[in-house]
Amino acid sequence: MVYENKRVEEMNYFELIAWLGIGSSHPGGFPATKLNLDAIQVTPEEYVLDAGCGSGLTACHLAKTVGCKIAGVDISPQMIEKARLRAEKEGVSHLVEFSVSDVYDLPFNDNHFDLVIAESITVFLDKVKVYLEFYRVLKPEGRVADLEMALLKELPANLRHQMEQCFGSGTNPLSFEEWHNALEQAGFQDVEIKNPQVLKDNGNVVMNELKKDWLLIKDLTTKIKRQPNLLPRLQKNAGFMKKNRSYFGFGLIYGRKPTPKKLGFKDWVRQVLFRRKV
Repeated sequence: MVYENKRVEEMNYFELIAWLGIGSSHPGGFPATKLNLDAIQVTPEEYVLDAGCGSGLTACHLAKTVGCKIAGVDISPQMIEKARLRAEKEGVSHLVEFSVSDVYDLPFNDNHFDLVIAESITVFLDKVKVYLEFYRVLKPEGRVADLEMALLKELPANLRHQMEQCFGSGTNPLSFEEWHNALEQAGFQDVEIKNPQVLKDNGNVVMNELKKDWLLIKDLTTKIKRQPNLLPRLQKNAGFMKKNRSYFGFGLIYGRKPTPKKLGFKDWVRQVLFRRKV
């Protein structure tokens, strides 16, 4: 993999997480994932897209606990490799399928999924553009549930610069109101923020998740030996969030794709006339 030839100082945040193979580096870690899954009540009949699936932790958990079918996509081939290994080891390969894909251009037909879940990817991306793509692949009445970091108050310019140094230049958490508006702009209805929370001091979230995940702990010591600056890099990121956690919270941005309205005869005539004029 390309990451294997880079020093940790040269990796951006996505590359670092992919190299480590972490699946729950988002705010709240895996406990927040389970809390949110309880809130949205996934059913066995639903077909789920896990966008930015990482190492497949959430997808495999859903497969084991609910029994639904899941497609997981991630832009990192290394993450997909780990996700497939996890599915095989946990006996859920018949329910989950993983592939390399960009969330801006998903390889699925329109109206394909009942539910799209995402965890801490949209904060690094163009929000409305991502949500429009989620909207496209969801069936009418399909749901989106996106766990993201939120700003509780305005972040000073110097702290925003430090945040971007730690997590990348595209890092842009919004206020809860702005997250709400972004989902509505993409066309979703009944938008709400589920399980809003303030960011707590849980230490180094990345290291905590590494130590708890059986798939990752086995090669953590080797990685630290090969990359002695790994721990300082992780401590820098954790130190920023610990020192400035009063600015941050997180929650599940949740909405529903509406059923298209049936056109009456007059509406149909207007559309036909409009197309002819164009």
